[in-house]
Amino acid sequence: MARSKVLPLNIGIIGKQHVLPYDCEIQRSRRKTLALYIQHRKVIVRCPNRASKREVHEFIADNTEWIEERLLEEAQREREMLRIERGGKIFYRARELTIVFREGRKKRILIDGDQFIIQGHKLNPSKAREQVEDYLIDKASEYIIPRAHGLARYLGVEHKIKEIKLRKTKSKWGHCTSQGNLQYNWLIMLAPYSIIDYMITHEVCHLVHMDHSRSFWNLVQSICPSYEYYVDWLKEHEHRFWF
Repeated sequence: MARSKVLPLNIGIIGKQHVLPYDCEIQRSRRKTLALYIQHRKVIVRCPNRASKREVHEFIADNTEWIEERLLEEAQREREMLRIERGGKIFYRARELTIVFREGRKKRILIDGDQFIIQGHKLNPSKAREQVEDYLIDKASEYIIPRAHGLARYLGVEHKIKEIKLRKTKSKWGHCTSQGNLQYNWLIMLAPYSIIDYMITHEVCHLVHMDHSRSFWNLVQSICPSYEYYVDWLKEHEHRFWF
């Protein structure tokens, strides 16, 4: 069982723009090697029970450059995270748009040039957030569900679908169970349609292969030849969709 200890080492590394302080959490277990992880501006060192304090400090020092790069990347991701507020930025269909609140009795979302317009009565961030959620859920219902059924029908597995759910989750974009329940994160509707289609394809293909075997990926590729690009794109940009 792992033993953890948070060390407020007051360690700081000088980045290209500013000093980035961080705490270091030491997690000891029966593992044989040392490993580093970055999580919420904290460095986690997983090490063997027998590793000395000196070994741990030397390991951290030897990986200072890597730690700096990861912390800078994490800080950048935090700055880019979506906040539904007047004047905020939203990454919609691979374009950065400015969020505009517009007074109006009729609730609606409009895209006008480089503006993402949220129209409603006496808008505040809470109301605007709810309105964007409803908008994305409606778009997902209109786009994802029929296309998932259509692809499943094409592959001859539509009879395996028990239910298609739209649900905002903390990390997953999609899920498929052996009982035929498909689930999609409706936040994916902020992404380009090619990315959405890849996610639809990924989960529907699990109705044929309930694993990530070569056969599964071959089937995905037969439908989405550029799926590897979509996977990489999503990894790079997904942090900008959660709110």
